[in-house]
Amino acid sequence: MNTKLGVIEGFYGEQWSWGERVDYAGFLKKHGFSFYIYAPKADGYLRKKWREPFPRSLEEKLAKLAGQYHSAGLEFGVGFSPYEIYLTPFDLEVKKLLQHRLDVFNRIGVNKLGILMDDMKGDLPGLADKQIEIVNWIAARSNAKQFVFCPTYYSTDPVLEKLFGKMPEGYLEKLGKELDKKVSMFWTGEQVCSKSYSAEHLGATSAKLGRKPFLWDNYPVNDGPRMCKFLHLRPVT
Repeated sequence: MNTKLGVIEGFYGEQWSWGERVDYAGFLKKHGFSFYIYAPKADGYLRKKWREPFPRSLEEKLAKLAGQYHSAGLEFGVGFSPYEIYLTPFDLEVKKLLQHRLDVFNRIGVNKLGILMDDMKGDLPGLADKQIEIVNWIAARSNAKQFVFCPTYYSTDPVLEKLFGKMPEGYLEKLGKELDKKVSMFWTGEQVCSKSYSAEHLGATSAKLGRKPFLWDNYPVNDGPRMCKFLHLRPVT
């Protein structure tokens, strides 16, 4: 199989320990995976505290972790979620703060940079335009080899509109047309936690996004009130 597989630590709740993250490199290599993305929702410096200075101690830990993954022949990524950055003008001050974060990621040695705008307010005029400007700006200034953007509406699951407001008309199509083509896009399928992905759905999604979707398979996600009651031990096929 030519498809590259990886794991993203992108859930809510208690984070993995640094020791667990180090050990995971060997597990991923053994089982033919290609990358790991550090993106725990509990790390505020990647999310709601993204405007604050990045702690030196955290940068050092991530740089060391990146080196360990690189030594194992794996790519290392970070999922950056500048919380509701698009609710304020994308002015010089915001760009300076954003550049500070990109400088940190460049020093760490990030191969894959996830730009995550999921779980944020979405029913806003000009949402796609604002996100396109920000994502393209980041992609032009980061040293990462690959960029993956998670839109606010990353599935056709109606639960997203219940939580974050109605998706603006033409939102995904506009992203597909105007996002830099070197930027991939995360997609979870017909549901936030999809059990399968039909060829028809993936084909329609590719046409809408203007590129093949980068599947974020939410299995075995159990950080929500409905999913947390089960262990999700069914094998991935």
